[in-house]
Amino acid sequence: MLKMFANGTKNGKPVRLVVFGLSHGNLDGLREGRPINFNGETCGLSDDIEILIFADETEQAIARKFAHMIAADTEVHIDPRLRE
Repeated sequence: MLKMFANGTKNGKPVRLVVFGLSHGNLDGLREGRPINFNGETCGLSDDIEILIFADETEQAIARKFAHMIAADTEVHIDPRLRE
């Protein structure tokens, strides 16, 4: 997996671009249920950021898999188009 970031501008505003390049092996692992997890510091972000990449058949299936990790005090933002 390639991890990198760059600073630039978009529409005259400063932006930080974060890029994750997944190999076919990474994609195979995701299809087999093996998520990718790493600390933001490895790609130039803050070390208090943990990144988790996982996959499933649909966005709703992903949400169902993740539901057990959400507690009463967890702040969650879900695009309304993805709610069941």
